[in-house]
Amino acid sequence: MFRIFYAEKDSTLYEASPYINTGIDEILEVGKRLGTDGESLLKSRALVKFDMSEVTNTLSKYSADLNSCKFVLRLYTTHAKNLPAEYTIDANVAGQEWVNGTGFENSYPAVTDGVSWQYPLSGSNWISGSQNINIPGTSLYITGSGEGGSWLYQSGSGIFDTSSFNSSWFYQPGLNQDEAFSYRPTDINIDVTDAIKLWLSGSNNVEVENNGFLLKFSDADESDNNKRGYIRFFSRETHTIYVPSLVMYWDNSEYAETLDAVDLESFTMYTKLNAEYRDTDIVKIRIYGRDRYPRKSPTNTYPMQTVKRLPESTYYSVRDAATDEVIIPFDNIYNKVSCDATSNFIYIDMNGFMPERYYRLEFKIVDGFTEQRLDDEYYFKVIR
Repeated sequence: MFRIFYAEKDSTLYEASPYINTGIDEILEVGKRLGTDGESLLKSRALVKFDMSEVTNTLSKYSADLNSCKFVLRLYTTHAKNLPAEYTIDANVAGQEWVNGTGFENSYPAVTDGVSWQYPLSGSNWISGSQNINIPGTSLYITGSGEGGSWLYQSGSGIFDTSSFNSSWFYQPGLNQDEAFSYRPTDINIDVTDAIKLWLSGSNNVEVENNGFLLKFSDADESDNNKRGYIRFFSRETHTIYVPSLVMYWDNSEYAETLDAVDLESFTMYTKLNAEYRDTDIVKIRIYGRDRYPRKSPTNTYPMQTVKRLPESTYYSVRDAATDEVIIPFDNIYNKVSCDATSNFIYIDMNGFMPERYYRLEFKIVDGFTEQRLDDEYYFKVIR
């Protein structure tokens, strides 16, 4: 199953305009641009934050185990220019609180009421690594260069040894996640599961403040003068469906073999989809399979109505019907189709779907090394 969360706030930090705020701009930018002198490369980084109380409430509602969940950070590209063939984008855990602000990149006069390359908030500076700021009770420190954002890192060079509890620190995952790009589309899909666990469970049982993610070219790419170019992503202020999102996945499937198995060589399938669902609905969608050419028997008077079960290796995906954009991709762990004594089924939480849009369900059946895709007329609309 899945649940979609949208960004609480986001903003871009421009080295070229170190004091301006872009808190309500419709785009976010990550990369390096050529300066007006025609020689220097000026960096741009983006901050994105999600409300962890929404995640906590979802975990509680579904009695889901945090350690069994996966979280994926998604940003959609609106424009990219002069990118190298290969580069890496880091999603660091931001180290300081920041204010969203009300500025645009091209505001005139410039708006400075929120986060910028120079400041996280009014009257405060970005922390640099030389300040050696520690999060009390942990081995985590805030680092940075004093501008362009700050992020967390862990002091030390070893991994905690359970045989020696005198170790002053343990390995803390989630501080830096990244995604490597090599001749491929520029949309971001980064597994940030460990970062979410850090905010919800803390480090060494000490709470760690959620200040969101700082997105940037990797340190190696930022320092490489042969690598330049930038990517622009849709921000939370966009008037499109491509708002930055955090997708939570967990497995709540069940599978009973009460029904007979469908003949995968010749079968048909239909769903009990409503034409419309509200954006607050949580629905159970029945999926019925039957043999296309069933054989009559003395005990089966109406064989065409006999429901049979699809294989346990049946998965589902959700697409936007207008753009064909994949909203929820196939996943052989989290998006499995369930089965009980009545039929196959799936649960979908409509919270997080953009309202007043049509969506399409797709199904995939894996049988050994063969795969079948089923995507005929499984449409529904989400309304307010």
